[in-house]
Amino acid sequence: MNTEDKDWIMRQLRAFAMGLGAILSKDSLRDFLEYKHYDSKIVSDDDLDALIVYARFQKLVEAHHYSDTDLAAMSGIAADRLAGFAQGTALPTAAEQGAMQAVLDHAAK
Repeated sequence: MNTEDKDWIMRQLRAFAMGLGAILSKDSLRDFLEYKHYDSKIVSDDDLDALIVYARFQKLVEAHHYSDTDLAAMSGIAADRLAGFAQGTALPTAAEQGAMQAVLDHAAK
């Protein structure tokens, strides 16, 4: 499968993840791929982890109406990277996922 196909599938997964937020797991996303008759191995576990953490992070952001500046300061992630996540043109790196998870953990306290 080519890059365009993978990008389209990632957009579908992202929309699915954003809609269901915190109740998703890698298995549920893989089930979604298989339900849609896609090869679930096209998308790596790292990509799925990034989507899940970002979906949960974005739900928190929406619930608290954080500004882009506040969000960048809280997470330590550059504003342009946060914009890329929001636009669906980038996935968080492992370090960025860790920063997002730290914000989520802090908010849960």
